[in-house]
Amino acid sequence: MKKLYALPLLCLSALFMSGCVNLSPTYTRPDLEQPIPEQYKEEEGWRTARPMADIDRGSWWGIFNDSKLNELMGELNEANQNIAVAAANLRQARAQVDVLRSAFLPGVSVPVSATRSGTEGGGPRTSYSAGLSTQWEISFWNALPAYEGGRAQAEASAADYATMRLAMQSELAQNYFQLRAYDMQMDLYESTIVTYKRAVSLTQSQFRGGIATSADVAQAEAQLATAEAQYASVQRQRSLLEHSLAVLVGQLPSSFSLERGNLTEAIPDIPLGIPSSLLERRPDVSSAELLVSVANQKIGLARAAWFPSLNISGDFLYQGTRWLGPSLYNWSVGPNAALSLFEGGKHLAEHETAWADYEAEVARYRQTVLEAFREVEDNLGALRHLEEEASAHSRAIRASQEALRISLSQYQGGMTTYLQVVTNQTTVLSNERSAIDVQAQRLIAAVNLVKALGGGWQKSELRNLAWGEPPKEGVAARSW
Repeated sequence: MKKLYALPLLCLSALFMSGCVNLSPTYTRPDLEQPIPEQYKEEEGWRTARPMADIDRGSWWGIFNDSKLNELMGELNEANQNIAVAAANLRQARAQVDVLRSAFLPGVSVPVSATRSGTEGGGPRTSYSAGLSTQWEISFWNALPAYEGGRAQAEASAADYATMRLAMQSELAQNYFQLRAYDMQMDLYESTIVTYKRAVSLTQSQFRGGIATSADVAQAEAQLATAEAQYASVQRQRSLLEHSLAVLVGQLPSSFSLERGNLTEAIPDIPLGIPSSLLERRPDVSSAELLVSVANQKIGLARAAWFPSLNISGDFLYQGTRWLGPSLYNWSVGPNAALSLFEGGKHLAEHETAWADYEAEVARYRQTVLEAFREVEDNLGALRHLEEEASAHSRAIRASQEALRISLSQYQGGMTTYLQVVTNQTTVLSNERSAIDVQAQRLIAAVNLVKALGGGWQKSELRNLAWGEPPKEGVAARSW
């Protein structure tokens, strides 16, 4: 009677141990080797947001109040191919977890065959066989770390998916604001070219009347040609950005166009939060930490090689000359175990490799965190200094416009040369173009700050993102 119970008890013991034994080190989030500051260094002087408690993760770009940007973001979220790749990687990682889970269950197959044979002097004979075969490889030691590592990898893929979405959204917003800056520069050059053409006509008329010199005419014509060349350069740069936006929203550049518009004037207030919350607000930081967890589980897998493995197999076979007729039935069932005794140092080397991989992932995690804090500080400092630069450009524009007004009056009164007028016109154009550039840089820095803060994403959303409804981007109609 004891022998009858031995095999079921062995199977139950193996199943219990395979589900409960984990040789991986106890995992804790790696420390940063230095304390996190209570506030950002560049926060001083930045306008801390009061009206908003947080950024809407679903549509963080709404803080810029630009309807066209909102429209483009909607298209990007539906059709961007880099996001589709990240979504497919997440679906693949989730499917791999199911593969690893299947290792907890036995495999069953049904071999069936029919054979017709004969001998010299005898008639042909048909024989049939059918059976049921099961194989169950039960690992006492590596089932759980492999499964837990797969789950961590899937959650890292979910964080990578969120990171890619945020990166593509940020790239679109930056390109969009830069394109709008080129739109405003084109408007500036168009009005400037009209003014310069009038200046050429004026100097030519004055030259014919003996008031101006040929040098005045040449200077006016050169200034006009320079402005036309710069206008063409801005047009070229705008077309490149328009093509880039087309690709970001999943369209061919030849079928995409964007009407001209103006830059948003207001720079939104952006809630910073406390620095320690940054570790919970950036999906790339979460992904880096999860990859540390994956590497930690691989240490357990490497250790498992030193422990025995168990296989339980069972077979039932029918053989006969007629289906379901008189026949021969065979069956067998039993376990077998194996323990590796000598591999020439292979297992020790694999264990060292796993530890080195873990240590590399810890370093990558720490580097990711350092880069995250750097990006926040960079863009906080950029916004503060660009605000000062914008104010200085406003003063420069007013002063240069006044200088131009005075020089034109003096030139018309014969008190100065046309060279002074050209110099002042060039200064006005340069200051006005720089002011547009600075406004675009301020908006781009605001986008980058939102991205550096995680775009409103929170680590608490990761589990639902990883195990909830899978992302649908890039899912094609499937056939068997």
